[in-house]
Amino acid sequence: MADKFIPSAKLDRFQRKFNDNRFYFISLQLEMNGYIDLDRLEKAVAKVAEAVKILKCYYTGSFEEEDSGWVLLTREPQWVKTGSSYPASVTAILDNLPTEHPPLHVTADQNGSHCTLVFSIDHTVTDAHGLWDIVGMISTCYVNLAWDPGYTPIPIKEWGNRSMDPLLDSYSREACAAMCRVEAAKRIPVQQYQKLFIFPQEKRGKPQLFVEKIQPQVLKNMKAFAHRHNATVNDVLLTVYAAALQEYVLDKFQTSMSIVPIRGAVDLRRYLPPYLRNEIKNYSVSYWSRAPIPESGDIVSILHEVTALSKMHRMTAPGIGELFAIEEPESEAAKPYLEQEYYSTPFMSNTGILPKDVVDFGTDVTVTDAVNYANITTGNPFVIVVITWNNTISFSIFTDGEYNTAQHILKRMNELLSDLN
Repeated sequence: MADKFIPSAKLDRFQRKFNDNRFYFISLQLEMNGYIDLDRLEKAVAKVAEAVKILKCYYTGSFEEEDSGWVLLTREPQWVKTGSSYPASVTAILDNLPTEHPPLHVTADQNGSHCTLVFSIDHTVTDAHGLWDIVGMISTCYVNLAWDPGYTPIPIKEWGNRSMDPLLDSYSREACAAMCRVEAAKRIPVQQYQKLFIFPQEKRGKPQLFVEKIQPQVLKNMKAFAHRHNATVNDVLLTVYAAALQEYVLDKFQTSMSIVPIRGAVDLRRYLPPYLRNEIKNYSVSYWSRAPIPESGDIVSILHEVTALSKMHRMTAPGIGELFAIEEPESEAAKPYLEQEYYSTPFMSNTGILPKDVVDFGTDVTVTDAVNYANITTGNPFVIVVITWNNTISFSIFTDGEYNTAQHILKRMNELLSDLN
């Protein structure tokens, strides 16, 4: 295609498998006190799109097409739309986009001196970290335009090849295939439990967002608890998620799981040199982070098991196996990753700790809250997105089914964290 602008990588196209080759968005919802100048915000987004050229393109092609990718839009889009920030309303907009649409969409909901901004990015372009980077650029541009109308952000370097081949090559394909088999084998002991987390499609309804906040004092106690047990905060989060899932299955199916099936997300940036981490592209894949449940079943015992497994994961480059499976789907080692049940497993994506000033819209506007959510509705209430911002952890589940289950899981995790001592 002569008008091709940026070719896509297999990892880019892989995200579309979760939504029948349609766009799958990640959203960042910011609550603010103060008035946002929407004209200036529109200009700021447009200028950032000039600096991050893929934002001025639309996607064409399918998962199977090697020549799919991003083509320059034929006209300047309207970046900021006013309307309800309610997640179902945002999703309705994202589900009814024209063929030629940019991968970034901004919804502004101004009510008096309170404003909610929702930034949604096509996961084919980038992950949650990349979205935060883009919103940080937009907020910086927004502030600078107030005193310098000609301000222009520094362009982000595009390397032209969005593939992760260089990363795989740095390990050798043979080593990656071996890691692929090792990671896939971790699902074998929990395959018997995966059917417990699959819901019939006919029960799906309107999408809803459920959020649970872990307050600063609880986070402080979590950190101290993790330190006492030589664990990380993420180990503690996996532990309480596993405990909540174990209780749920025991209550609903009268079944006790000896190992709870959980997948986690890994940021491939950790494996790259600094000069290769700044491009706006998708660096996230999943990996098995199952949690053994000892007979005692208490939180400390589960944590010790989870911590031991986490240390093993870190030694074996988690995520490289799935990346290999995506890049080499014809490989024998990749076959387990092609099974539909693999992706129905409960999943927790922890974006990590973000600096409070990562987004800053100036002295007249205060960002009071931030929530990330995976804007894909699959009827699965077990996809949890976690961020830590402003000394508060936010758990979110966005689902179009099993609302009571989603609410219960988040509430139970909060209770378990609050009871740590």
